[in-house]
Amino acid sequence: MAADAAAADTTAAGHPSVLASVLAFERRGQAFCCPTADVLEIIEEPALDDPGYPTPLVAGVLLYQDRFVAAVDPACIFDHVPERRGDVILIQGPAGAVALLADSVLGFRTPAALAPAPWIPAGRICRSAAVIEGIGRAFVLAGDGLGDVPSASRATAPGEFPGTASCSGRRNEPDAAHAAPMHLVFTVAGRLFAAQYSDVQRILYRQRPFRIPGALPPIDFAVDVIGAIVPVLDLAKADMHPASADFVVLSSSVGPLALRVDGIERPLALVRDVTEPGWFPAPGVAGIARKPGSDAAEPKDRAYSVITGEMLLRGLTAGAALWEGRPS
Repeated sequence: MAADAAAADTTAAGHPSVLASVLAFERRGQAFCCPTADVLEIIEEPALDDPGYPTPLVAGVLLYQDRFVAAVDPACIFDHVPERRGDVILIQGPAGAVALLADSVLGFRTPAALAPAPWIPAGRICRSAAVIEGIGRAFVLAGDGLGDVPSASRATAPGEFPGTASCSGRRNEPDAAHAAPMHLVFTVAGRLFAAQYSDVQRILYRQRPFRIPGALPPIDFAVDVIGAIVPVLDLAKADMHPASADFVVLSSSVGPLALRVDGIERPLALVRDVTEPGWFPAPGVAGIARKPGSDAAEPKDRAYSVITGEMLLRGLTAGAALWEGRPS
C-alpha cells in the first residue's frame, strides 16, 4: 500500500492526485469508476443507435438533450467486442461528453489511493487506477481521457484506426502496431508471458488467496472476485501460499481462472510467430508472439509465451492426472 500512496502523489492533467469521491460501476466483470465531479447523469437502459461505422471504444450513439453523444463500452479498453446494452453514466470533460456503459452501478466511494495505470494502452480513456475498499482496483475513466474517444460524426473506413485527439489537442496518428492485437505482458518465475486483452477478464493486485478445503493440486487456492470464487493457478510453484499476490484472471470454457503473476509489464501489440511449433511443454502456452516487424533471427528479438485460459485448463488438468499418479 506504501507504493500506492507514493504513486498517488502523481497528478493527472486537470485532476487532483487523490480523488475525493468516485462513482464506481461494473462492466463485464471489471470494476471501473469516474470522478463524481465529472458525472452529469445516470440513465437506465437508454435506446442506443448504431454508430454506423467501426471505431475503437464506441459501441453506440446516444441522443441526449438534442445532441449525439458517443456511448463507450469500457470493456473495449481490453479489446473485448463492444456490446450495445446496459445503463449509461454520462460524464463531462474538456473534450465534451461521453456515455459510459455499465452493467451495475456500485455507488459513490472514496478511494484509498490513486496510481497511474501504465498497463492500459495509450488512447484508451483510462489514465489511472483507484484502490477502493470492498471493490479493489478500479480503472478510472475521467474527463481528461475523453479526448481519446473518436467523434461520432466522423465516418471511418472499415479496418481503419482513426487518429484521436489527446487532451492537449495533438492527434495520435495510426501506426503499424495498431494492426496487431494488444497483449497484457507479465512475468512468472522470471519468464515473459502475454495474454491477449480480449482473453483477460480482470487484473487483481495484492489480492489475498485462501485455501480450498479438500482441494487437490494443482488447484489448492482461490480468490474472491466481486463475490465469485475463482480458482488460482500457479505456473511457478503449485503449493505456494503467499499472504497476497497479483493475478491475471483469464476466461475459459469452465469459467474464469486466476493466474498468479510476479509482475505486470507495459502492454504491447504482438503478432503470433507462425514459424513456431504448434505444441509447447509448458502448461497454458498457446503459441509464441513477437513485436510486429521483428525478425525471428534477430538476437535482440524477444519472444513472449502467449497464455490462454483454455490452454491453462487443458495443461493443468493433464498435470493433475500425473500428480494423482505420483507415489506418496
